Amino acid sequence: MGDYLDMISLAGLPPEDRFPAWRAVMRKKAVEAKTFEIYCWDRDETWMKQALRFGDYKEAAWEDGKVIAGEVTEEFIEMLTNLPKPEREGPYDKMTPFFSIFFDNGFSSEHYGAELFVWMDEPD
Repeated sequence: MGDYLDMISLAGLPPEDRFPAWRAVMRKKAVEAKTFEIYCWDRDETWMKQALRFGDYKEAAWEDGKVIAGEVTEEFIEMLTNLPKPEREGPYDKMTPFFSIFFDNGFSSEHYGAELFVWMDEPD
Protein backbone atom coordinates (compact mmCIF):
# COMPACT_ATOMS: atom_id res chain seq x y z
CA MET A 1 0.00 0.00 0.00
CA GLY A 2 1.27 3.47 -0.86
CA ASP A 3 1.55 6.51 1.33
CA TYR A 4 -0.77 8.87 -0.54
CA LEU A 5 -4.57 8.73 -0.34
CA ASP A 6 -6.60 9.86 -3.33
CA MET A 7 -10.36 10.02 -3.79
CA ILE A 8 -12.18 8.84 -6.90
CA SER A 9 -15.22 11.08 -7.30
CA LEU A 10 -18.37 10.11 -9.14
CA ALA A 11 -20.06 13.40 -8.22
CA GLY A 12 -19.13 15.07 -11.50
CA LEU A 13 -20.97 12.44 -13.51
CA PRO A 14 -24.64 12.70 -14.43
CA PRO A 15 -26.69 10.77 -11.83
CA GLU A 16 -27.60 8.02 -14.33
CA ASP A 17 -23.90 7.36 -15.04
CA ARG A 18 -22.70 7.07 -11.43
CA PHE A 19 -23.83 3.51 -10.74
CA PRO A 20 -22.37 2.03 -13.95
CA ALA A 21 -19.12 3.91 -13.23
CA TRP A 22 -19.08 2.61 -9.64
CA ARG A 23 -19.52 -0.95 -10.92
CA ALA A 24 -16.68 -0.53 -13.44
CA VAL A 25 -14.30 0.87 -10.81
CA MET A 26 -15.23 -1.88 -8.34
CA ARG A 27 -14.60 -4.60 -10.93
CA LYS A 28 -11.21 -3.13 -11.89
CA LYS A 29 -10.06 -2.75 -8.29
CA ALA A 30 -11.46 -6.13 -7.19
CA VAL A 31 -9.62 -7.98 -9.95
CA GLU A 32 -6.38 -6.40 -8.66
CA ALA A 33 -7.06 -7.55 -5.05
CA LYS A 34 -6.60 -10.82 -3.19
CA THR A 35 -8.72 -10.23 -0.07
CA PHE A 36 -11.66 -8.09 1.04
CA GLU A 37 -13.29 -6.80 4.18
CA ILE A 38 -16.95 -5.76 4.18
CA TYR A 39 -18.36 -3.65 7.01
CA CYS A 40 -22.09 -4.02 7.72
CA TRP A 41 -24.21 -2.37 10.37
CA ASP A 42 -25.92 -4.86 12.70
CA ARG A 43 -29.30 -3.82 11.26
CA ASP A 44 -28.20 -4.98 7.77
CA GLU A 45 -28.69 -8.70 8.46
CA THR A 46 -29.70 -9.53 4.89
CA TRP A 47 -26.48 -8.07 3.53
CA MET A 48 -24.33 -9.68 6.21
CA LYS A 49 -25.75 -13.05 5.14
CA GLN A 50 -24.93 -12.21 1.52
CA ALA A 51 -21.32 -11.29 2.42
CA LEU A 52 -20.96 -14.41 4.58
CA ARG A 53 -21.39 -16.52 1.44
CA PHE A 54 -17.87 -15.32 0.51
CA GLY A 55 -16.11 -14.88 3.85
CA ASP A 56 -16.27 -15.16 7.62
CA TYR A 57 -16.69 -12.80 10.53
CA LYS A 58 -13.48 -11.03 11.51
CA GLU A 59 -12.71 -9.86 15.04
CA ALA A 60 -13.25 -6.09 15.05
CA ALA A 61 -13.74 -3.39 17.64
CA TRP A 62 -16.85 -1.99 15.97
CA GLU A 63 -19.68 -1.88 18.47
CA ASP A 64 -22.58 -1.36 16.04
CA GLY A 65 -21.62 -3.67 13.21
CA LYS A 66 -19.74 -6.66 11.90
CA VAL A 67 -16.78 -7.13 9.60
CA ILE A 68 -16.72 -9.99 7.11
CA ALA A 69 -13.38 -10.88 5.51
CA GLY A 70 -12.57 -13.27 2.70
CA GLU A 71 -10.80 -14.00 -0.52
CA VAL A 72 -11.64 -12.09 -3.69
CA THR A 73 -12.88 -14.64 -6.22
CA GLU A 74 -14.60 -14.22 -9.57
CA GLU A 75 -17.85 -15.36 -7.90
CA PHE A 76 -17.43 -12.63 -5.26
CA ILE A 77 -16.73 -9.99 -7.93
CA GLU A 78 -19.81 -11.07 -9.89
CA MET A 79 -21.98 -10.80 -6.78
CA LEU A 80 -20.56 -7.41 -5.84
CA THR A 81 -20.87 -5.85 -9.28
CA ASN A 82 -24.27 -7.29 -10.17
CA LEU A 83 -26.30 -6.29 -7.13
CA PRO A 84 -29.10 -3.84 -7.96
CA LYS A 85 -28.60 -0.20 -7.02
CA PRO A 86 -30.05 0.42 -3.55
CA GLU A 87 -32.57 3.16 -2.93
CA ARG A 88 -31.24 6.52 -1.82
CA GLU A 89 -31.32 6.81 1.97
CA GLY A 90 -30.76 10.16 3.66
CA PRO A 91 -27.61 11.84 2.39
CA TYR A 92 -26.32 8.72 0.64
CA ASP A 93 -26.85 8.03 -3.05
CA LYS A 94 -26.08 4.38 -2.39
CA MET A 95 -24.14 2.33 -4.93
CA THR A 96 -24.01 -0.80 -2.74
CA PRO A 97 -25.92 -2.17 0.26
CA PHE A 98 -22.60 -2.66 2.11
CA PHE A 99 -21.53 0.24 4.34
CA SER A 100 -17.83 -0.13 3.48
CA ILE A 101 -15.75 -2.44 1.29
CA PHE A 102 -11.96 -2.61 1.62
CA PHE A 103 -9.52 -4.47 -0.62
CA ASP A 104 -5.97 -5.41 0.34
CA ASN A 105 -4.64 -3.36 -2.59
CA GLY A 106 -5.46 -0.10 -0.79
CA PHE A 107 -8.81 0.55 -2.46
CA SER A 108 -12.02 1.20 -0.54
CA SER A 109 -15.66 1.95 -1.29
CA GLU A 110 -17.11 3.69 1.75
CA HIS A 111 -20.42 5.13 2.94
CA TYR A 112 -22.41 2.79 0.69
CA GLY A 113 -20.17 3.53 -2.30
CA ALA A 114 -20.64 7.29 -2.08
CA GLU A 115 -16.87 7.67 -1.54
CA LEU A 116 -14.09 5.75 -3.28
CA PHE A 117 -10.49 5.93 -2.05
CA VAL A 118 -7.18 4.48 -3.19
CA TRP A 119 -3.78 4.46 -1.51
CA MET A 120 -1.00 5.24 -3.98
CA ASP A 121 2.68 6.07 -4.01
CA GLU A 122 3.39 9.76 -3.34
CA PRO A 123 3.19 11.62 -6.67
CA ASP A 124 6.47 13.05 -8.00
